[in-house]
Amino acid sequence: MWSKKKTRILSVSSVRINGEKWMVTFALNLFDRLHLGHEVMIDRLVEMPEPIAGVTSGELVGEGLQLEGLIQPADIRVARLQEYLVKTKLDEIVEVKTVSKRTDLLAIKEQVTFMMYEGPCCTEIQSGALAKRKQVLGFTDKIEFLKPVRADDGDKIASARIRLGQIDRSGRRLRGTNEPPRLLQVEGRTHLKSPKGDVFHVKEGAPEKRVVERIRAESPAQVISVGDVTTATLLEEGYTPHVMIVDGITKRGSYEGKFSANTEFLIYNPAAAIYPEAWSTIATAIENKEPTLVKVDGEEDLLGFPAVLLAPEGSIILYGQPDVGIVWVPVNPENRKLARDLLEQMLII
Repeated sequence: MWSKKKTRILSVSSVRINGEKWMVTFALNLFDRLHLGHEVMIDRLVEMPEPIAGVTSGELVGEGLQLEGLIQPADIRVARLQEYLVKTKLDEIVEVKTVSKRTDLLAIKEQVTFMMYEGPCCTEIQSGALAKRKQVLGFTDKIEFLKPVRADDGDKIASARIRLGQIDRSGRRLRGTNEPPRLLQVEGRTHLKSPKGDVFHVKEGAPEKRVVERIRAESPAQVISVGDVTTATLLEEGYTPHVMIVDGITKRGSYEGKFSANTEFLIYNPAAAIYPEAWSTIATAIENKEPTLVKVDGEEDLLGFPAVLLAPEGSIILYGQPDVGIVWVPVNPENRKLARDLLEQMLII
């Protein structure tokens, strides 16, 4: 696992701290929902000798984390961190490793500076892996605790708070939610009754043109578009929905188009699931006075349902049916009931 490191643009072979030689620096963190606190950690890490970002998993995660079952899989956390390092041109400076067992840290045969934020994961690493390193290898490693990065509400930014839907990745306060995380089981999908609406068929011409004409004629309270193609075609017609929910995926694969808005949020929501951060972010977007983009890392396949329940009466939800057209779903008592019935059929995680 601990292969020879690649050549770096910035090379710092060692430094001396209190007369001792320190060869490598590990920033240990879940790196779940890559957020502003992680970016600050990386900023500090690049100043250190031989910087490595250690993405913790397995027995190094710790116990008692809030909504622990909603933590992104390790491969996604690693991929998102690597994408960030490429974007910030730090990928040749900071190496990324997955650290899942105490033995992974025992394999480092030199004194290490471990960089961490204080919390349950940190406690587990200190009392377990680092204590074992001292016992077995005789190393007294240096631990650098970083000062917490504060959210807009004054509390610290943490992945757990993002999973709960309290804040977003930049520390902006979200509206919040009491909805539990839910998962739609495969066997239950065929019997679902979806909210009812009108279909604008492609066989009758470009559906987006007729949809925009109807929007302008009826002036719904809010318009919420779900899906990349539907959102893109509405924008091409010169109409900007109040809330746009996209995931970069279409029936035919990745969607290469780019979206932007004055207010943007990024959430993690896997396929066939609805997580609290999705509820809270959509509620915040609906409450916002200007057009808002919600980008989904995962899939937005079920996010039209919370939109129906959260949007003001008289709003509409628009989503696409591949090779069929655009579906116009009015927000009314009947559709709210159907959406709530769907949720009751989903397994609470």
